[in-house]
Amino acid sequence: MKNIVITGGSSGVGLAIAKDLAVDNNLVIVGRNLAKAMHVKKQLGSHVNVVVGDLSQHSGVKAVISGIENLVSHVDVLIHCAGIVPKTATDNINYNLLSHYYLTLGLSDMLHEGRVLIVTGNPLAVKRIPISENQSHALSRAAWLLTHKTLLMYFLAEKLKNQQTTVNSFYPGDVRSNLMPYTQTLQNTEVPVGKYLATSTDVVGITANFFDQQGNPVLLKSNKYQFENAEKIIGRYLEQPI
Repeated sequence: MKNIVITGGSSGVGLAIAKDLAVDNNLVIVGRNLAKAMHVKKQLGSHVNVVVGDLSQHSGVKAVISGIENLVSHVDVLIHCAGIVPKTATDNINYNLLSHYYLTLGLSDMLHEGRVLIVTGNPLAVKRIPISENQSHALSRAAWLLTHKTLLMYFLAEKLKNQQTTVNSFYPGDVRSNLMPYTQTLQNTEVPVGKYLATSTDVVGITANFFDQQGNPVLLKSNKYQFENAEKIIGRYLEQPI
């Protein structure tokens, strides 16, 4: 039985993954809304605990880390499902990038020999979209989100490699959620790749890989996605406090 932390675990992709993992693992659901999180806990049973905090703020990250430390002594798997459709560049940076980074680093001692998984977008988009700092409109912010989350995977994988913590990202497929109008109409509520990447022995030791919704590795261009680029591009945002 693994100790698994799921951010954004009270709705959408995070909830779908939590349902698959709740029976055989100890789950910690991280969310901003206590009522929603407690409703999920009631649904999923005694192996589920709840920690509430706003991961876009340093104070929220610290509160979440403290809450997790009070519940478990080791984190086997950290799954980053939390995120928003950003209306500004600042929100994109804080909610969709820095929240993942600071929570992972804050839990790094507890993640020794563990797994970190970052939910991202469609593989074709990740492969084709150029890396750009432009966030002037909705499409450019979406492109920034996909490319910079992928770079974050490489950055964290390098930073955590000495403690044998693996860091990978994956596309969950199109899943019903409240994020956008079109996702509210989707029928699919299952994300089997989440459980596979969290628990399968097939991926032991594999790090800095992007997986599609079937759990297959997606080959990315090494001149675009690699640690050196990630360090240069992601590093500039780490100087900005949340």
